[in-house]
Amino acid sequence: MTFVTLVLELTSTRLYAYIGSSHATSTALSIALLGLGVGAFLRVRFPGPAAPHRAAPGLAASLLCVAVAAIAGASLPALVALSLAPFAFAGMLVSDAYAARGNRAARSTYAVDLFAAASGCLVAPRLLGPLAPTEIMLVLGVVCGVLAVLLAEQRARYLAMLIAAAHASLLVAGSAGYLPDGPLEVLLRSARGSEKAIIDTPTSSRDVVDSAWSPLGRLDVKQAPDERGQRLGVFTDGMSPTYMVEAAQAKAGEFERTWGLLMSLPYRALQPARVLVLGAGAGASVWLAKKYGASRVDAVEVNPAIPDLLARWKHFAGDVYRQPGVRLFIADARRYLTDTAERYDLIELALALTGNVHAEQPSGMEAHLYTVEAVQLYLRRLTPTGALVLIHSDPGNAYRQLLTVIEALESEGVPRERALEGMVVLHDPRPGTAYRYMLIVRTSPMPLEIADGLDVPPAELLWGPGDPPERGAELLDPTQLGATADDDLSPVHDDRPYFFQNTKGLRATALAEPARLWVLAGAFLLVLVLIVERGRDARRLVRPAAVASGLGAAFLCVELALIQRFTLAAGGTLYAVSFVLFSLLAWSAAGALVLGGRWRRLRRGVAWACLVAALAVTSTALLVRDLAWLDGVASDAGRLTLVAAMVAPVGLAIGGPFPVLLAHHGEPVDRIASLWAINGAGAVAGGIVGVLALRVGGSTHALLFAGGLYVVAAAIARGEDVE
Repeated sequence: MTFVTLVLELTSTRLYAYIGSSHATSTALSIALLGLGVGAFLRVRFPGPAAPHRAAPGLAASLLCVAVAAIAGASLPALVALSLAPFAFAGMLVSDAYAARGNRAARSTYAVDLFAAASGCLVAPRLLGPLAPTEIMLVLGVVCGVLAVLLAEQRARYLAMLIAAAHASLLVAGSAGYLPDGPLEVLLRSARGSEKAIIDTPTSSRDVVDSAWSPLGRLDVKQAPDERGQRLGVFTDGMSPTYMVEAAQAKAGEFERTWGLLMSLPYRALQPARVLVLGAGAGASVWLAKKYGASRVDAVEVNPAIPDLLARWKHFAGDVYRQPGVRLFIADARRYLTDTAERYDLIELALALTGNVHAEQPSGMEAHLYTVEAVQLYLRRLTPTGALVLIHSDPGNAYRQLLTVIEALESEGVPRERALEGMVVLHDPRPGTAYRYMLIVRTSPMPLEIADGLDVPPAELLWGPGDPPERGAELLDPTQLGATADDDLSPVHDDRPYFFQNTKGLRATALAEPARLWVLAGAFLLVLVLIVERGRDARRLVRPAAVASGLGAAFLCVELALIQRFTLAAGGTLYAVSFVLFSLLAWSAAGALVLGGRWRRLRRGVAWACLVAALAVTSTALLVRDLAWLDGVASDAGRLTLVAAMVAPVGLAIGGPFPVLLAHHGEPVDRIASLWAINGAGAVAGGIVGVLALRVGGSTHALLFAGGLYVVAAAIARGEDVE
């Protein structure tokens, strides 16, 4: 059940991000944990109806309902509501397993729980792409249908077999293309003004002529009626468009006079020989580089579905990545640059909005491509006269990028007063183009003739070398953008890489997404209900329940913070979620088995286990504050081995407290189910609070906050005698 739950949970993040928003990924995590807690409560309150022989068929049936609803085009709120049911049935089954095995087997039960969940973390990202999220749900439905056949009573087995057959039939029909594309229909019904750029102009499902799922986002190829025969938009989750330009027009440079003007200017003025395009997408920048004489173009694209998609449209867009001198790398951009010793005359990032495609990331829109450390890396990979080109669509993002670049240059020994001498800032004022603001950076002064070559109407030169100082002061004035004291437009770092989140302070960040606060309130309410439900046992359960809540919250804070911190070392967000979470859960399972037995024999074992966890989490926070040395390790195997080794102490430590709590306070056995549910509700709260800590303070502060939660849990547990 925990394996199925993790696969369903991560699959849901992919689906929710597509039909909802990039922030909807954490909704799936909250709903999963909340549903598990509700299921455990129902198991305690109604043990007969929630028995395994009834819960297993209910799980298979509810998965079928969710899959059918998604295929039929149910909205995100409807899917969220329906998704509570399978997680609740899974919660019934898991909590029943904990109760059936009892407090003496709590350590091994918890270890199996965590290890199966860790396995799900490895498997889920590898299913996405070969299968769509709805197809993965159907596969899980077949598995749960088989389980239901094994557990159901005789008269219910035929129903369970029918449910499993329904899952299998829909899976076959979907693979053959006979089912509607419900997620696309929901996406196209998104409100105007949302982040879904695919609907900026009227769009119907007939305009979407191809699509492909991948772990990093669904790609949709859109043919706009007024651009037929000219270009095709390729959207990731309905956002971050990249364009396939008709081959003859691309070679002739037709798009330079329209939406591609800003992109073309650095190639015209600088005529670089060696070019690196990060976030290359469909290859428009590659065409430009080749047209203006580049002899070598290296293109880096993170989405593994791009090459196959482009191959299917080679008849339209040409074989952009098979031109002489062009190389395509499917890799994380930072990872590629760290591992290569190449030097380039021009490095370009044009709207490489990584936060939009990394849907496995539960903590929001990270942007490791735009931090101070990232800019430092780009500058070090330039030739002495090379240039870094950064393109944004929003003035606030462009301003924040400018400040980030200036700080990076200062750290590289270029004083602030000289930094602007090597920069040109351009603006395309025409409506209808996403490429609106461009920053060109050199570590040495920019020659005036190059600045003049970049000043091509209708583009506006906002700043260039030779401009008066007062114009530079105006460029660096945030009030010119309409920014206020409530906007955070300061430079961003790898520890807190939220480039696209500009709310300042805890209160503003929390209120920016009030739905999270309602989920947080629901988690607290569920804890209270679970305590009150114990009736005469409620008073004795209050202290263990408080400890269980704190442990759940702290555990998830550690998860989120380590995933964010090891993103670059693991090779990108997808692999951070998969490998880092696998390592953390596997080590925690080992900790439950190895250390849990030692703590269990101590009268204050829960308190001691919590203190050791607090020490391990705090030490890890200090250890991972600077990971430049780790990111620089070239060997993937060596780097991942080091990640696993660094995660080991904290994983072993945080795996100990909860099974010891179950062992000490698991009588009567129904208490185990209640405490497991309370721990899950605490994890819901921890996920939300952890996201806020990451966005406001960064990963180091989030880990220190988690360490504080373990200290509080130790203080509460210390006052409770072993029962």
